[in-house]
Amino acid sequence: MWSSWISLCGILAAVCSVQTTYTFYSKVRCECNGRARYCLQDASGLRCVDCRGNTEGRHCERCKDGFYQQGAGLSCTPCSCNPTGSVGHICDSRGRCSCKEGVTGDKCERCPDGPIGPNGCRQRRQEREDSGSLTLPCFCYGHSEQCSAQPGYSIYNISSTFSTGPEGWTVGTVQGMTPQDVLFRWIPKHQDLEVISKQSLPAYLQAPDVYLGNKLLSYGQNLSFSLRLDRGVRHPSTNDVILEGAGLRVAASLGDLRYIVPCGKKISYTFRLDEQLSSRWRPQLSSSEFQKLLQNLTAIKIRGTFGENGRGYLDNVNLVSARRGDGVPASWVQTCRCPPGYEGDFCERCSAGFRRRVPSAGPFSGCEPCSCRGGSCDPQTGDCYSADETPGEQSCSEGFYRDPMQQGDCVRCPCPERTSCFLAAGALEPQCLRCPPGTIGFYCDTCREGFYGDPVGLLGVQQPCRPCNCNGHIDVSTAGSCDRSSGECLRCSNNTTGRFCENCLRGFYHNRSTDACKPCNCDIQGSEYDQCDDSGQCRCRPGFEGLRCDRPNCPTCFSPIQKKMEGYAAKLKELESLVSESGRVVTPQEIEAVLRTMEELVNNLQENSKQLTETEKILQGRLSSISSSQLIAGQEIQNISEISNHIRQQQQTFRSKVEEVERLMDEMRRQLEEAKTKLQSAELPLLDDPQSSDSLSSLVQLATELAEKHKTMADSVEQTANKALSDSKESLALVRTLMTRENKVKELIGDLQTL
Repeated sequence: MWSSWISLCGILAAVCSVQTTYTFYSKVRCECNGRARYCLQDASGLRCVDCRGNTEGRHCERCKDGFYQQGAGLSCTPCSCNPTGSVGHICDSRGRCSCKEGVTGDKCERCPDGPIGPNGCRQRRQEREDSGSLTLPCFCYGHSEQCSAQPGYSIYNISSTFSTGPEGWTVGTVQGMTPQDVLFRWIPKHQDLEVISKQSLPAYLQAPDVYLGNKLLSYGQNLSFSLRLDRGVRHPSTNDVILEGAGLRVAASLGDLRYIVPCGKKISYTFRLDEQLSSRWRPQLSSSEFQKLLQNLTAIKIRGTFGENGRGYLDNVNLVSARRGDGVPASWVQTCRCPPGYEGDFCERCSAGFRRRVPSAGPFSGCEPCSCRGGSCDPQTGDCYSADETPGEQSCSEGFYRDPMQQGDCVRCPCPERTSCFLAAGALEPQCLRCPPGTIGFYCDTCREGFYGDPVGLLGVQQPCRPCNCNGHIDVSTAGSCDRSSGECLRCSNNTTGRFCENCLRGFYHNRSTDACKPCNCDIQGSEYDQCDDSGQCRCRPGFEGLRCDRPNCPTCFSPIQKKMEGYAAKLKELESLVSESGRVVTPQEIEAVLRTMEELVNNLQENSKQLTETEKILQGRLSSISSSQLIAGQEIQNISEISNHIRQQQQTFRSKVEEVERLMDEMRRQLEEAKTKLQSAELPLLDDPQSSDSLSSLVQLATELAEKHKTMADSVEQTANKALSDSKESLALVRTLMTRENKVKELIGDLQTL
């Protein structure tokens, strides 16, 4: 019995070893974090199917919406948010739901006066005007506490899946400096970011500009990401996730400080962006302070390494925000009810006839009435418009300003192109207005973002500000998008690189420098490397073909073997199902039957392999014979070609000689006709010449010699013509031999194609 089981294991090993030579997945690991058994191949690699434990993702690495991962378990736990007290059914990585105002508890199940009822908590605070429901605290730059829901906004997710590259993420220290002895790279296989640090100091993954700036519309919403940690200490700290902006800073932990983050497990984390105690941001800010931070968010930092030789892998970052347009309504967006003198969705502007009390404070400054004759002034500076000056004062001409240090005299503005300027109250230097295109600054001496030059000649020759030539691959609203002095592009987008963003990053391609670079997606098994040409064609290894080298290039003679291998794989699955079937005892007869079936399959496989080997030998022999015949035929064809060329030359010579003989014969006929005519017209004297008979005899002799000469030349012409005819017949015979051998070669090639 034991020998039978040993034989069964041996046969299974043999079949599996044969199967791995055919199945692609044998060389690429299927990584599903223990939550799936099968993978499917697509353009990006292997993708897990049928994720279990309420998980999803390419590698079953995150929980589904409405679930969260508790500890290091394989399954995700339902959030179980109270539908009446929660904003939605999604919770953070600790299972805490987002509650409506006035509702508390991890599941939003409690009111200040007890458990929540079917209609929610009883109203204890005054509802904001026109809201119809309790909403988040207002943010009106401190000018109002009344706001209402703002229609016309839809949910907008700012996300990074790292499917095509780092997507602008960088690595740095907690101070934002570039760390030493830190490896940071994008992993195409897993589509995530890897950071490895040899130091004990933590390395942080820093969000790109798309996550920064005015993110006030993300107030009260979630920032989520997936993080996998390998090696290191892996103890959470108080500064694992950091937000910075407007001179403020808050930080949060990945979990309980006594908790050890599981090694090698991708865990999803969610953080709510508000000042609530349950959100666990430290230090705790007021609602206006937290909103002020989001209004000018300058950094989002996620800790990637914990301790010396720590490793971290970041994936699936998402920030919930809102924007104008159609879509799922963003019900949390609000508009302020502004007091007199203010306007805008957040009371961020002064109304007509009002000016900033402290211009340097921007929208946080209060607004006060203008003190101009006509009542209108610049809302930022308070300067009166033309014909609206302060009573008792007169304005200076265009390009001048009133300098109080010189008894109020008008002084020329230190601005290019005679641009006008103004002097703010209490300021010592004027500020230029309406700078030339592409320039900014107090003196219009600096190029705007997206422009470069030297408008006032600080570096030498004065050069106007011109747009940076980055082939359309920079965001001019992003700080540092290009060098303002040289015009060099610094923050290329669309997976481009180079001084002018004219090249693609490795693994990407485009046809023109103005096109966005697209991923090559070269198959890791079928291509020699991950780079393709300008048309997207990858360089394939032998035996593979296709644009991405993802199709095997097997001869058609291997199709029967492929089909048999598929049949063997199906039989193997049946055997696995039979052996692993729970609740049933496998009888020896069933095992023996399976063994016999497997032995027959292996014997058939061996027989097919032998037949294939013999067929291959026959094919190689025929190929060798055909190659030899082709070489011989090629040499003979070369010889025939040389003979044919020689015959053509001889035919040309003979044709020339025949034409020359024909000309001579025509000339001879003409002379004979001329001589005949002269003889007929000649009159011979009979009495005057005593030697008349001798003269006649000499004429006869001369005529005879000429006739002999003409006969000799005619014989020469006849011999030449006969030789040309003989050479032509020889050439015809050689051409017929060539055609016969060519037909023979075609027959051999046809026999090869039928194999």
